[in-house]
Amino acid sequence: MNVSEKVQDLQARLSRAAKQSLDRRFGALYDKMYRRDVLMEAWRRVRANKGAPGIDEQDFESIEREIGLRTFLKDIRQELKQYRYTPKPVKRCWIEKPGKPDKRPLGIPIIRDRVIQMACKLVIEPIFETNFLECSYGFRPGRSAQMAIKKIVQVISFAKQRVILDADIKGFFDNVDHGIMMKLVRKRISDPRVQRLIEGWLKAGVMENGRFHATNEVGTPQGGVISPLLANIYLHSFDKMFTQSKLPGTLVRYADDRAPRTRAA
Repeated sequence: MNVSEKVQDLQARLSRAAKQSLDRRFGALYDKMYRRDVLMEAWRRVRANKGAPGIDEQDFESIEREIGLRTFLKDIRQELKQYRYTPKPVKRCWIEKPGKPDKRPLGIPIIRDRVIQMACKLVIEPIFETNFLECSYGFRPGRSAQMAIKKIVQVISFAKQRVILDADIKGFFDNVDHGIMMKLVRKRISDPRVQRLIEGWLKAGVMENGRFHATNEVGTPQGGVISPLLANIYLHSFDKMFTQSKLPGTLVRYADDRAPRTRAA
């Protein structure tokens, strides 16, 4: 098997184990994150997404040219194995919102942090995916906003639901409560090393115009590799409450312009 196939096999095994018990808490996940194949696949995916440099101004080309990929990933592996890894603050940039006068913040982690976040995501996402509901379309493997729109069209056409309530979660990423977030993570992840990693990313802080801004209690950077998965973990409780409430209508939650939105038809 090649690297991608090995990682897919690992994910499939984790998914099967998670499906056997939707309440099982998983330990011993940290060691899987620094497997050579997982780190290589994490690099491949982060590299494909490109993106601007973080606060260290280090780009992909300079890593490959000056450090060498093998050395770069070996250093990451050793940092994780020896518990020496500490995330850096993200670089905050402001980008235009299409058709709107205001801008939205974007957090850019350094490439090293992106690779480690992706490695973590590769390992834990299959576990949480088993819990996520059908109404959730945003930031999920094999799902998209187009699929959410198709679902809404089906509800209108076949269920004869004519009223649509469109709700935009304003400033979602800036207002994620760290305490609630970690409580939800711990429902499925018992490995304290993985918990500390996620908490470290939440509290890494932001650098803007040379000034450090702490994120001690709320907020997760929009733009971080792990942030979309954390968003789904956080909003899964909302999906469950709506579904179990027996309210009339069909919930469709998706991501538009990289921010979570909900529609109930």
